[in-house]
Amino acid sequence: MTPINSSKNQYRYGPSEGYESRTRRRLKDDLGIDESAAEAILHLRSQVVELQSHIHQLEAELATHAVKQQMRLALYRESYYEATWIEVEFQE
Repeated sequence: MTPINSSKNQYRYGPSEGYESRTRRRLKDDLGIDESAAEAILHLRSQVVELQSHIHQLEAELATHAVKQQMRLALYRESYYEATWIEVEFQE
């Protein structure tokens, strides 16, 4: 007895078959995409992953830069207030 909702495509991967070859095979078998289109899709996918990684790195650097700026601003404010108090004391 077969379940009603069972998938007709059951994939069995060999131990040496990598992600790209599995994806290439699934694109070809399931979607009918030819080999050159599958290569283009995989290349674009790897570029997207690389760009996402670069974006995350830049976001982290930007956050670090913003924190450093806030700390520097806080130090400047503290120095300004101290200088103001010193000036007030001299005027009295």
